Amino acid sequence: MDFFFLTDTPTEAIYRAMGQFIVDAIPEEWLSATAYAEIEEDDNGLTYGRYVPAAAPESIRDFDAAAELYLAFDELRRRLRKPGYAPWIKARFTLQRNGHFDLDFTYPDAGQAPVN
Repeated sequence: MDFFFLTDTPTEAIYRAMGQFIVDAIPEEWLSATAYAEIEEDDNGLTYGRYVPAAAPESIRDFDAAAELYLAFDELRRRLRKPGYAPWIKARFTLQRNGHFDLDFTYPDAGQAPVN
């Protein structure tokens, strides 16, 4: 998958790739992992990740989020933007060991006020 040309990639394939990037970034057995993205209106932003290691479930450790994760989040942001509304500014992709995931978004205004 070429992450510089995501516009033709099915959304489900982007979700799978995001999960694989997370799996590849964690150096040990883990229970759950979360990748975070914060992207501003001018497409500047950051990604970072945290996980719960299987050997120490009471702790949380960081993992390096690949640049491809940022590109995947940015493409999802583009696809999910509704005309006349501000796009999300934060996203959280939480992956469980069994492959299930949750994806949550935070918008600049809880009511998603129209952009003027």
